[in-house]
Amino acid sequence: LGMQIMTKGSEEGKLEGFGFIDACAKKFNFSSFETELPIPHMGWNKIFLTKESELFKEEMEKESRFYFVHSYAVSCENKEDILTITKYGYEFVSSFEKNNIIGCQFHPEKSHKFGMKLFKNFVENY
Repeated sequence: LGMQIMTKGSEEGKLEGFGFIDACAKKFNFSSFETELPIPHMGWNKIFLTKESELFKEEMEKESRFYFVHSYAVSCENKEDILTITKYGYEFVSSFEKNNIIGCQFHPEKSHKFGMKLFKNFVENY
């Protein structure tokens, strides 16, 4: 909810989001795949950095894994806002960062040592 509400809106509802990020949330669509993946996307998955950030400092492990529970994924219009991507059928934005605005699709609070490191980096650098 937190990440998605910072966008312009979502296919999930009719109300507008805050619009801090030029993006919208879209329901996962696997119709072009031979096999359907379960929705919601639930469980551990890897994130892949697309740019440098204090949130994911060099101390973060290269194969950081976070816990996800979601049926919608954010689609950013400005690629420079994308901080991480994750693969679940196709690549989706798993976090964004623009100026002082950060959103994560995953649940850091449920992500064990990876989430703790993310919180530590956030507190120490923002």
